[in-house]
Amino acid sequence: MKEAFADPSLHDPHWRAFILDMENTSARREWRRFRADLRRLEQRHTGRVPTAPMHRALAEDVFLCAAHWEQTPRIVRGALRALLRYPLRFALYSFVAAEYWRWASRVSPADLPAAEAMLAEVRAYLPSLDEHERWNTQGLLASLKR
Repeated sequence: MKEAFADPSLHDPHWRAFILDMENTSARREWRRFRADLRRLEQRHTGRVPTAPMHRALAEDVFLCAAHWEQTPRIVRGALRALLRYPLRFALYSFVAAEYWRWASRVSPADLPAAEAMLAEVRAYLPSLDEHERWNTQGLLASLKR
């Protein structure tokens, strides 16, 4: 697991504005408009917020929306690849693995082996977690319908 970098604090008014704008953009369900709105959002906040955390947050949002809205395999795989370029906290990685598995089980059975491999990575990491994180992660894994 790569060590994730910290996001700026929500006390930073520019970062808070970015996060709120991103949440408002994610509320739409029309994929083409969503992607165009994200590009405008990035342009609007470039130079005001740190670039790496902004791009990681956008990649996370794109992947989670693509999986949740059951987009095509090409879109979801591309979004996952873009997200995995960034170091992620373990909790986020495990959530992404679970969302990828849920999407693959519903939309693209061909992606199930890759999703299972991500979940196997999460399971292998369980013993090194503190009790609270282990309990949360085990609950997340148990919620997946096999």
